[in-house]
Amino acid sequence: MLGRLTWSAIPFDEPLPLLSGAVVGVVILAILVTVTVRGWWPYLWREWLTSVDHKRIGVMYVALGLVMLLRGFSDAIMMRTQQAIAIGTAQGYLPPQHYDQVFSAHGTIMIFFVAMPLVIGLMNFVMPLQTRRARCRLSRAQFSQPLAHRNGRPADQSVARHR
Repeated sequence: MLGRLTWSAIPFDEPLPLLSGAVVGVVILAILVTVTVRGWWPYLWREWLTSVDHKRIGVMYVALGLVMLLRGFSDAIMMRTQQAIAIGTAQGYLPPQHYDQVFSAHGTIMIFFVAMPLVIGLMNFVMPLQTRRARCRLSRAQFSQPLAHRNGRPADQSVARHR
């Protein structure tokens, strides 16, 4: 199922990826626990995750773009710190392969997960208001786009439109 991926591919000898993965896991777990304890799941499901309101869909796109902007910003800080430390014979704190991965991930994240969701979110929010369709209801396929964009796969376009 995972192809050639084995346990030896996980960099147990490099603390940066392990520490950052642990921090991300703890933050996600804390958010899930908070939402569960406060009983926000029904509200989130009814009002946000299954909404066909263009303004809420636009807000979800912009929120995704801002969260990924934090990720891209952290990559930029890592790259600039590496460049500042690696002077002369000093190697810096990132191995060359890891720096290359961070550089590539930064470009991909900033274009596909920051710029595109921010523009699409702004268009979803503003365009129906500019065309005087303030109560514009989008299709189920359209509301699933922020979720599919976050998950990195295309949404199902075969869902019937709601009028």
